[in-house]
Amino acid sequence: MRVLSATSGIPNLTTRQSYPVSRVLVITNNLQQAAFRLRVQALVQLLQQRGVTLDVHVRPRELLARRQLLKSASAYDAVLLQRKMLSPGDTRLLRKHAHKLFYDVDDAVMYHSKPVGPLKRWQTWRRFLATARFADHVVAGNEYLADLFRRHGGRATVLPTVVDPAHYQVKSHDGANAPALVWIGSKSTLPYLRQFSAALTLAKNRVPGLRLITIADQALSHSPLPAEHIEWSEPTESAALCRGDIGIAPTPKDEWTLGKCGFKIVQYMAAGLPVIASPVGANAQIVLPGQTGFLPEEPGDWADAIALLAADPAKRKQMGAAARARAEEVFSITRAVDFWATMLA
Repeated sequence: MRVLSATSGIPNLTTRQSYPVSRVLVITNNLQQAAFRLRVQALVQLLQQRGVTLDVHVRPRELLARRQLLKSASAYDAVLLQRKMLSPGDTRLLRKHAHKLFYDVDDAVMYHSKPVGPLKRWQTWRRFLATARFADHVVAGNEYLADLFRRHGGRATVLPTVVDPAHYQVKSHDGANAPALVWIGSKSTLPYLRQFSAALTLAKNRVPGLRLITIADQALSHSPLPAEHIEWSEPTESAALCRGDIGIAPTPKDEWTLGKCGFKIVQYMAAGLPVIASPVGANAQIVLPGQTGFLPEEPGDWADAIALLAADPAKRKQMGAAARARAEEVFSITRAVDFWATMLA
């Protein structure tokens, strides 16, 4: 599969030959995965204008086909390995043939979101160490991830997962209806919402008519609030977000969630919603407390923040406008295009 994309930047990034990039081999594990769609595919049309071809391949499972793909890196000016960590042997082979090797990641892939055995953990850690050692540069979705790679010998730069602000309608905040919290995610992160049911129950007791809207591939069971579920789709997510008044991002703290890059928060901001999020990982860097939202820790603090915004449409509008402006300035797709144009030169 071939698509078009990116160019230019960061002098002396490696000790290898430096010249303008025109062809980039992209190796990913899943074309439907959110990380690929948001951090690579979404940039393609804009990067086309920079004159660079992205040749996108899903990593073959079959050994011979996989090795042929890795060896083909010598025909490209650079390789972008997207999220997937290769085995140490495959990483060495790719390093041997790649003129420049970049690794892009927006999750704590060196850990596991669910319990696994010691052998699986060891195998994953070996892949991580090989990636840190052999990549010319790691592009990480937050500082926590970047620091993990730096501590094990890699060079790393932070590039948040971004949005195209033009894709998002902006909430009007007229205050006519009972306030609604909105949460966007997937069935893999629904447990985070369930874990914060105590905070939502407290908020329900303080805010008459408080509702919850979920936008995901699966509905929330046993919601502590009257709930409306909207099946997620890319064409309809913007209008669905504007059905809510306050975007929420409850996040437990562990080694996996510290690697989360707060994309749902950026979506809320692009939609002009104030945000209430746990101060975990990238969340604390994205939300400006008192300006674009709040970062409560305890259930009572969550209830306070929800009650404050629920009672004050003018405050929601003010914070929502500040959030939208921040999304346009800091988390816009144009920033990612400029970044990769510079990085790939």
